[in-house]
Amino acid sequence: MPYRLKMQESTEASVQRIAIEQIERAQSALQDRADDPVNAIHVLRQRCKKLRALLRLVRPALGDKRYRKENRRFRDLARRVAGNRDDQVLVETFERLLNLHAAELDRRHYSAIRRKLVARRDATLEGADTPDWEGLASALSDARDAVAGWTLASQGYAAVSGGLVGSYTQAREALREARRTPSTAAHHEWRKRVKYHRHHCELLRPLWTAAFKMRAQEAHRLSDLLGEDHDLAMLGLALDAEDMQRIGPERREALSRLVGRRRHTLQGDAEALGQRLFAESPKALNKRVECYWQIARA
Repeated sequence: MPYRLKMQESTEASVQRIAIEQIERAQSALQDRADDPVNAIHVLRQRCKKLRALLRLVRPALGDKRYRKENRRFRDLARRVAGNRDDQVLVETFERLLNLHAAELDRRHYSAIRRKLVARRDATLEGADTPDWEGLASALSDARDAVAGWTLASQGYAAVSGGLVGSYTQAREALREARRTPSTAAHHEWRKRVKYHRHHCELLRPLWTAAFKMRAQEAHRLSDLLGEDHDLAMLGLALDAEDMQRIGPERREALSRLVGRRRHTLQGDAEALGQRLFAESPKALNKRVECYWQIARA
């Protein structure tokens, strides 16, 4: 079944069904890890993110104690296979940036920087610990058993309204903070809030398929813009690292300028999209979605 609530079942039943489906998909990926261990890790992390978004949507109805326990469970599960993501994506970020400016530069001038980035990535991968597959499988089994305890104090729209509006409000506040103090940390925090809103739109898609599908897609696009900006920020920091100091400063400075230009574009696009996506007040959003819920139920 898709990652969506169903109007034909109670909200509590929907939440438990979705949680079990996501856990089982993670379990299936772990069982097939021999064929593709990288994909198994990716699937596990993605399912944990979706589970945490589901928990956040029903947090008031679920209760803070249960929410904190289950959120910590899936957060820690994802962290066990996180590795050093920044070093692994630096080469991809470098390649994407040079491809964007292929017509105006000679890639050979930046080959030394690429070699350093590749060496850093390979060292990270070589030194990475093998995941505790059995421990992960056991943790997922425990998580599945715990879903039966995910009881909600309210049903219907009342069960999701608090989480939806709270998450939406946090995304708007993170947008304002990113505009007020446009730091890498502020944009990264905004991206996390945008991702929660995207997943909430996916969960609520049955209320109005076209509207929530479009909104989820735009939130995904915004998350991608902010994600690329963050990766470029990490590339910029890597250019000043100790292992880069033997490379001529003119090459590093030239690449740094390209990084800055691209980040300026990405942040401008993200701000414009974010202002549209979060233009509505939380109160107005709540009222509108509640109407959609009542119509869908009828």
